[in-house]
Amino acid sequence: MLDYSRSFIEVQFPVSKVSKESYKERKANLGQTLTGLGKWWGRKPLILVRATLLGVLMPVSDNPSKDREIFLKVLTMDDEGLYLRKSKNLTMKELYSLLDEKERTKYFDSESTEDKPKYIQGLSMEEREELQKLAFIRLTYDEKLVYCDRPEHVKNLTENAWKEINEYLGTNASSLKELIKELGEKRYGHTPRVGDCFAGGGSIPFEAARMGADVYASDLNPVASLLTWASLNIAGASDAEVEKLREFQEKVYKEVDKQIIEWKIEHNEKGHRADSFLYCNETICPECGYKVPLAPSWVIGKGTKTVAILKDNGIDGFDIDIVQDATKEQFKESDKNITIRNNKVYCPHCEMETPIYAIRGDRKDAEGNTVYGLRRWEKHEFIPRKDDVFQERLYAIRYVKNYIDEKGKLKTERYYTAPTKEDLDREKKVIDLLSERFNKWQEKGYIPSLMIEEGYNTDQPMRERGWQYWHQLFNPRQLLIHGMFVGNIIELSSNNKELVAGILGINKMNDWNSKLARWDSAPGSEKVAQTFSNQALNTIYNFPSKGLQSLQSSWYYNINNYIIDSNKQIDLNDARSNRMTCDIWITDPPYADAVNYHELTEFFLAWDKKLLEKAFPEWYTDSKRVLAVRGIGQSFNESMIEIYKNLSNHMPENGTQIVMFTHQDVKVWSELAMILWSAGLKVTSAWTISTETEASGLKQGNYVSGTVILSLRKQTSEEKIYRDELYDEIKDEVELIIDSMKNLNDKEDPDFNDADFLLASYAAALKVITTYKNIEGIDIPYWLSQPRNSKEENPIEELINKAQNIAYDYLIPDGFDKLIWRDLSKEERFFVRGLELEMNNIYKVGDYQELARGFGVKDYTNMFQSFRANSARFMTPSEFKMKFIGDEGFGSTIARHLLVAINEVGKSNSTAQGLTYLKSTFQKNNEYWYKKPIMIELLNFISRIEYIGHMEHWKEHAYNARLLREALKNDGV
Repeated sequence: MLDYSRSFIEVQFPVSKVSKESYKERKANLGQTLTGLGKWWGRKPLILVRATLLGVLMPVSDNPSKDREIFLKVLTMDDEGLYLRKSKNLTMKELYSLLDEKERTKYFDSESTEDKPKYIQGLSMEEREELQKLAFIRLTYDEKLVYCDRPEHVKNLTENAWKEINEYLGTNASSLKELIKELGEKRYGHTPRVGDCFAGGGSIPFEAARMGADVYASDLNPVASLLTWASLNIAGASDAEVEKLREFQEKVYKEVDKQIIEWKIEHNEKGHRADSFLYCNETICPECGYKVPLAPSWVIGKGTKTVAILKDNGIDGFDIDIVQDATKEQFKESDKNITIRNNKVYCPHCEMETPIYAIRGDRKDAEGNTVYGLRRWEKHEFIPRKDDVFQERLYAIRYVKNYIDEKGKLKTERYYTAPTKEDLDREKKVIDLLSERFNKWQEKGYIPSLMIEEGYNTDQPMRERGWQYWHQLFNPRQLLIHGMFVGNIIELSSNNKELVAGILGINKMNDWNSKLARWDSAPGSEKVAQTFSNQALNTIYNFPSKGLQSLQSSWYYNINNYIIDSNKQIDLNDARSNRMTCDIWITDPPYADAVNYHELTEFFLAWDKKLLEKAFPEWYTDSKRVLAVRGIGQSFNESMIEIYKNLSNHMPENGTQIVMFTHQDVKVWSELAMILWSAGLKVTSAWTISTETEASGLKQGNYVSGTVILSLRKQTSEEKIYRDELYDEIKDEVELIIDSMKNLNDKEDPDFNDADFLLASYAAALKVITTYKNIEGIDIPYWLSQPRNSKEENPIEELINKAQNIAYDYLIPDGFDKLIWRDLSKEERFFVRGLELEMNNIYKVGDYQELARGFGVKDYTNMFQSFRANSARFMTPSEFKMKFIGDEGFGSTIARHLLVAINEVGKSNSTAQGLTYLKSTFQKNNEYWYKKPIMIELLNFISRIEYIGHMEHWKEHAYNARLLREALKNDGV
């Protein structure tokens, strides 16, 4: 019997599989459906949105396992669905390795080996397909994904799959769209309407519409609403419509190309066309008066071995030679004259270093505030004045030479050169051409004229370069080319889709072609890296500028289109002003000021103003900074309450809200809980989806990212409860939810681990707390008015922490003695549970970090042999040796001494050495005999590792632990 009063997501959610699918989507780069449309920070994976919406709409039964089976079938995450998504074949070697001897005899020649397998003669295509399926089914979920397309690429499920789904759900669907509509009709009486008032990059409304739901999307920010409109109307367009947009793009590009060729500003005397120009800032050394070109590296290309080498001109500065195919000595010479070192300017002439702040003339006023010394550029300026601290200098150009080789084939060669006199004349011509048009183009809106408003991110270009207008973040060549594009977009577009396509193109070009963009010298790269490689407006000492041909990849951006024919509405407004009623609200709100969208998007809005006014006359064209919800402080809390109360008022009694956020700090949880509770909502479940990836250049080389999916319903209770009465209810709820998750866990591919159980305990606490209208003794407005960094623990935080402790007391490893578990120190519990994660093939740093936080263990990284993002593992006894013995924390625990004893057994090949070490360590007050049961239990746990295939590095130690355990058992008084 299906129960539509509850949703699948409120009871269970396959977090492991959804996490893996989200990770696969994230790693697709240009293959992602929406990222090609333009820059947005923190777009949620489409598969996460798909799984969440299906989870809200799908009912539950009294058979959770079958519910899960059907859910996975709809999402093509079951065995049949994964095989349907299989787009690559396993190699012959892979197939051979996955078969048993009998199967090898059936499919492979008798002389086959692991290295040289060979099919038997006459093996048919049908048999080869049968073999592929046989081997594929034996792979783990992670291994299968390597050979699979993403769920969104599957056009439809098989007839048999739909038959099983329909029989179970009582539907009559033959596609995902039909299923979503039918489930909506059963739950709400009509096609479900999904709303998102923080639409951002458009992931939520796009995927909801693609699934067949009606959608409503809004955002305060025009760039966000533009991207959302584009996701639904351009990524959601037909092939024929996209082809027409391509024709429009081609028309605009050809006009710009024609003008550049006519002006002769990119071709040299040999007819070769430049695709990249490299510039550097230049400043006067205060010690010797030399003009110093500035760069943190003079390496231009590691693949082509190209470097810039500074040569003292003997007068007042440096010539810059460009050397391609440089020797090691030339690389060393180039590095020797790096002029930006540790935020100081190094002058190769006098060999003195001067701090950047001194170069800029920064100083402290009487109150101790920093006064920045650079003059502010005026509105009409687009190049530095001659007396400015920082000048801009062209020091290298990459030209493209096309030629016919001896075989008659067209070939392309790229080469770098220092600018010649003719190149510098072309540079001057660019400045002259822009000067002639500058005022007129600003009036027409072809190039920006807006002033940069002060802010956390927007202050940086002002204080570091003196730029106070947005156009000053672009050099003359960039302004000239981009301005031509904008002018042609306005002149040549005939409808909104063409205008929006043009806006997306110009925004993409601005992101990849500004004075804040970097030059990537990596092998196989040697190209411009985007402005927003992070969430800031970082000024660069040496920056690139693209020639027109290099801009093609930005102008002709990726459009991965899927036809969307759902009802859709996109508005530009404040979430507090929403008047649309939706059955399901799915939101990813701004939180903790992680990204200052209102500031960063002004970089694009400065260029978009005229285009947006033409495309959407009813829209405003500024970022509405004053209305932006800032993720910290009392005003943020009040804004969030107002927004979520408004959304609650604009959904039916059986409606659902999903809130996505990326913080797992208990204080943030408690704050969010109070916000949602104050908005009249109650929590029904919480799940974490992890998309952890390796990332270079970040602290410790780790980057942990998880999205919490919080489901909520309207708060209808009028009950009140006393605070001290909540504890027992929370305890029962924590144990109930952990038991249900454990029962659902697949032993071969577990969906839930300690991090998920801990999060479930948070959700359990929130479910109990938000069930009641009022909790006696908790003043919500007071606690929401307190700063987040307050050391005082608020009462909701206290209850969540209690829930966490309940969870960890309850989460005893399988087969571990309960009484002994309670006697272990927090560090020992962390070690045991951590080893259990490793035994379950879990290597994500985030899981171990969450485990440590749950147990309250602060110093734990020295327990690990590896602490990289997806390959975390503990040291073995032989890797530990005697490290940290006797130190506070883990170093003084029984478990740590046991690891030494296990290593002693291995070194001496005798348990006697291990026993001797333990007896000498615990000789005081007969500690050895008192602690012997604890040691036996810990050794018993470690010995289990002996038979775990993927932990070969522990095999011998686990065997020695078993021997030592038996020796301890037999050691009598």
